[in-house]
Amino acid sequence: MKLRTTMAAFALAALLPTTVVACGADDATTLTTSSSSATGSTGTTGTAGEPPAGGPGGEGGPGGVDPSSVTTEEELVALIQSAYGEAQLGLHRGHQPVQDVLDEVLTISHDELHVRMEEQGQNLATVAEDIGVDPQALVDALVESWSPAIDDLLEAGTITEEEADGYREALEEAFTFKVTWDGSEETPTFSGLEA
Repeated sequence: MKLRTTMAAFALAALLPTTVVACGADDATTLTTSSSSATGSTGTTGTAGEPPAGGPGGEGGPGGVDPSSVTTEEELVALIQSAYGEAQLGLHRGHQPVQDVLDEVLTISHDELHVRMEEQGQNLATVAEDIGVDPQALVDALVESWSPAIDDLLEAGTITEEEADGYREALEEAFTFKVTWDGSEETPTFSGLEA
């Protein structure tokens, strides 16, 4: 009898949606993950039925595009837009490649970054300055980490050298916004290079 009860509990748990709160998130950023053992499928949706977080391969993070999976100019535009970040999610979160750069350049723990940003109200530029890192070095490292997406499209002939330069400038602008965001400015919209 005990075995049947345990098995029933596992089966029920596999079928019911599980609520997962994004890193330090409030109710507005709660993600719902559902898993079905009958079909072997899993899925993640954002608040209010938004599409799954992240790009192909699941590396993007909330609303993100995976920099290593960009194969079209449209995906590059979406990647640059995602570089601005989403203020309601906290600008230090999002893509794993962003977190990797923050870890490498800032050399502080993820928990310490939370304390500095959420409890002390610091933005990424202030965090960098406090630990002796030039905020521009952080911007440069973030741009460098995502520039291969631009280089790949240039090499494939999808974009011209002039367009590649324009996209690099747009990427730097996006990451500068992310690093220096003061908590009040609305996130700009990037819809591609101006003709």
